[in-house]
Formats: sequence, structure tokens, C-alpha cells
Amino acid sequence: MARMLEDLFKECGVKGWAAGHATLAQIQLEAAMLRWTAVPTRRGGPDVATLRPVDPAEAQPNSLSARYGMGAQPLHTDGAHLHEPPDIVVLTCETTSTTPTRLWNRMRYGRFIPGLPESVRHGVFLISSGNDSFFATAYASGRLRYDPGCMLPCDARARQAAQFFEEAESSTTEHTWNEPGQVLLIDNRRVLHARASAVDEPQREIRRLSFHLNREAS
Repeated sequence: MARMLEDLFKECGVKGWAAGHATLAQIQLEAAMLRWTAVPTRRGGPDVATLRPVDPAEAQPNSLSARYGMGAQPLHTDGAHLHEPPDIVVLTCETTSTTPTRLWNRMRYGRFIPGLPESVRHGVFLISSGNDSFFATAYASGRLRYDPGCMLPCDARARQAAQFFEEAESSTTEHTWNEPGQVLLIDNRRVLHARASAVDEPQREIRRLSFHLNREAS
């Protein structure tokens, strides 16, 4: 029975993320049992992505690493360049890491912060997605979508939305990878995450899996 992922998903219902311990194989097995669909965030890429700090010259175009390199990355949602971004992102670290993952949720103490700014709801961004670029807002249909690496503000409200997310970095929670085999499950629909500077830890390695939930069960 798929219990670990199911329990973490229930736990993240309040603050938007939950941490536990599991192997990569266990995550994949339990996701399949829950009928979650893997979502590669790069066309033609693998279901499991290995995230390492890289210099801009080595990074994928329009990625955060292409802009920020090994330095601190800003808050974002994964797969913002996709028409249907993943619902859930699972990060896992087989060893430990001194570089924390930063998390931000517009909920506090189980309640939504009163209203997102109108700029987040109505500011229009151009989403760079190869030959299939499109326009979108940072919030629609109950979910957030934001990544300054691939989203270009097209109007004043979008620029205000970008400023809002930049200022949100002062109120993040840090997840520390201080034990081997940790798993961090993130609700990618309502939580933004970021990486602290990895300049002092170029060997850092995190595995990422992204999923669409089982629509019939949700």
C-alpha cells in the first residue's frame, strides 16, 4: 500500500510541503500505486532529474541556472514553462547538503493570507517555452505559476507581481538536508521554492521527480 507518499501529501495540506525519508525507488513505486503521472520538466528529458549547481555557460537556456549560476536562486514553481505544470514536486537527497531549500506559501497557520495582490492575478507574462511560447498570469484556476527564468513581464501589473515574489523571499522557511535519504514533497500549485547559494557546495546533488495527481481521485 502506498503510505509514505500518501501520508506526506496529506501532511502538506496545511503548509504546502512535508518532509520524510524514502528511497528513489520507493517514491516511484508508491507514485505508480497512487496513479500519479510523471511529468518531465524538459521535453524529452527523464522522469528523474538530477539537479547540480552549474555555471551559466553550462546551464539549459531560460533556466534559473543560466541566469544565477551557482548563486542563490529566486522563488519559483517548477515547470512554469509548461501549459500544464506538475501538481507535485518531490525532491530527494541521498546524502546531505549544507545548501537549504527555501519555501514560501501564501498560507499562514492554516489560513490564506487575505487575497493575493491584483497584480499576481491579472499581470500578463510571456512564457518562453521553445517554439510554443504563450501568455499567462502568475495565478489562475487556483494555482500559482512563476519562474523569472522563463516568464517575461508584459505589463506594469506583471512587473508588480514579480516584485511581490521577490519581496516574498524575506518570509521563506528553510528546509535543511541534514540527514541522508530525506524527501521533500512540495505542492507546486501553491508553494514557491528556491535554492540558497551553492557556491560553497558545488558537489550538491538533488534528485527531482514531478507529478500530475490522479484526477479521478482528487
